[in-house]
Amino acid sequence: MAGYFRLLRQMFTERVFSPRTYVVAVLQGVMLHLYTRPVVEFSKDMGYAAAPWAYPFILSNIFFLLLFMIGIIYCFSDVPFMQYKNMYQVIRTGRRRWAAGQIGVILAQSFLIMAVNVFFSMVLLSGTCEFTLDWGKLYHTLALTGSPEEYRFLFAFSYETMQMFTPFELIALTVVIGTLEIGFMGLFMFAVSIYINRSAAVTAAFVMVLLIYLVENIHPLLRKKMAMFVPVNWMRVTQIGVKLHDSFIQPPVFYMLMALAAGIAVCAVLILIKIRKMEFQWYKEE
Repeated sequence: MAGYFRLLRQMFTERVFSPRTYVVAVLQGVMLHLYTRPVVEFSKDMGYAAAPWAYPFILSNIFFLLLFMIGIIYCFSDVPFMQYKNMYQVIRTGRRRWAAGQIGVILAQSFLIMAVNVFFSMVLLSGTCEFTLDWGKLYHTLALTGSPEEYRFLFAFSYETMQMFTPFELIALTVVIGTLEIGFMGLFMFAVSIYINRSAAVTAAFVMVLLIYLVENIHPLLRKKMAMFVPVNWMRVTQIGVKLHDSFIQPPVFYMLMALAAGIAVCAVLILIKIRKMEFQWYKEE
């Protein structure tokens, strides 16, 4: 067990400090800056402090989510991680333990991505921010009056969502669903890569992401039914519990959590089955 955790720590360190992680971090940081800047400007002009809880509303914006998930696909586009330096890990630990280590790293990296994004959004708002356990007057004003055109807001605050959830509840829900969704995406790409190839994995992941546009533009009465089969759309947490034409936009939270957990479990089992007999193809370090 100690050897497994050493392997996990080593693999996790390699992933966190990889060039792909740096690229994704910069991309997501720039996006967050563009999305939070109007909030900061509006806060200064209105004289209201901004609460540090804007990230769930930002992530629920369809264009931000699209770019966010493209970054995730790029981050995991090299799964399974079979660079020559990993060859010795397989020899020392065995195929199944090595694969289990990769699964653990993908899930840990998924949580880290979500935690860093939430933290960075708070940092970007810190110039005009006050720490409060409430949504604050600024966000209620924006939710009730809309985003002023002169500030060019790229996302919207939902008053209905703020009535249903406390900031802590919505942030926690964002991190949990986001972690499970990113983890599922990474393991799905892993499984497709070893059963078919990396190109098929990337293509399938892109199709899954683009389905959020189908959910957004389908007839409102069919939206919930379609949304039940598009896990990426579940990351738009501010739509949870919201109705459109007397029909909920998103499936229940319990359904989302169970479906993502089941998807992760199925992908993990498929990976562990295939890894026992597959022929490894090692790549040069990137």
